[in-house]
Amino acid sequence: MKKNINKKLKRVLIAILVILISISSFLLYREFKYPSCEEQKISLFNYDNKATANYEVFLKPNILYPSKSLGEGEIYITEFVDFINTTFGYEFSGNNVADIQGDYNIIASATGFIKGEDKSDIIIWEKDFRILPKKSFSNKGNTAKIQENISLKLDEYNEFAKAVIEASKINTSVNLNVVMTINLQAKTNNGTIEEVITPTMIIPLNTSMFQIGGNTNVVKPGAIEETNKVQLPINKNQVIFFIIILGFFLIALTYLIFFTKSVLIIKDPLQKKLKLIFKKHGDRFVALSKEPFINSNYINQVKSIDDLVRIADELCKPIMYKYSIDYRDIDRFYVINEDEVYILLIDDYIGKEEIKIES
Repeated sequence: MKKNINKKLKRVLIAILVILISISSFLLYREFKYPSCEEQKISLFNYDNKATANYEVFLKPNILYPSKSLGEGEIYITEFVDFINTTFGYEFSGNNVADIQGDYNIIASATGFIKGEDKSDIIIWEKDFRILPKKSFSNKGNTAKIQENISLKLDEYNEFAKAVIEASKINTSVNLNVVMTINLQAKTNNGTIEEVITPTMIIPLNTSMFQIGGNTNVVKPGAIEETNKVQLPINKNQVIFFIIILGFFLIALTYLIFFTKSVLIIKDPLQKKLKLIFKKHGDRFVALSKEPFINSNYINQVKSIDDLVRIADELCKPIMYKYSIDYRDIDRFYVINEDEVYILLIDDYIGKEEIKIES
């Protein structure tokens, strides 16, 4: 048995389902025809840069240390230090052949500074000493290596720091920054690599004892990369979801077309009018279980509910009607005052039965 449904509502639902089926079909088609892609980086040439600054502190003859030198990472007494032997090294290694060229130099920079409010260093003065002039290197292959041994006489730099402080009358902290700057260019079949590496040693000056710090071990890997778009496999979960949704919409559309009957319902103006009357004046009405007995020669028929309401207000009487579940049986309203009756006939007021027309 087909289920009745409002004709206009049926048309709207069919239109919505057709649109949803079209969208779901398009999304399912697109998932198969145009799979998703993502960008992936492919390494064409991988390489490593490694730079080191190692040192050994050699001592003057003294009453404390039996050995001639001390290794890295210790606290050194300035009066016992003779010189510092440093070894700067650099190595470039790639996973393929390259035309490697570059240059490097070593500079010692004496820097006078004070601490700012945020604990950062504020440089007051600076003096550079060229330890090693610029030198070039080259190689065609996978690797390139350089190494330089430098000896630093600590007394010379301490004397310079003291002389600046005495001459300037500014008592600052002083560091000796020993920096090796390496500029590298490597030409490969996949492009050119340019790198700048700076291993650094920091030696405090004008102190009775010190520790050596800085960035003494620099490791800087890199790569020449190419970005490609890679097609991803079809998302099975998404395909299953679209199929389920599409199937649901198709079933709903089939049910609407073949298992429902369109019914055009013309709204009953009587029903609308009664609803409006009860909404506006319902607190004045008295519902009776049966029609009241009227024995009067004075029956006055009124033309509107507003007229009947004014009469009821004037006489201070309720408006009565016979109650019925079916609104079409409510056909009149009364106001009774002793031997007078005022009546409103709904059929004369307005009325039309509900009509159903099958499509």
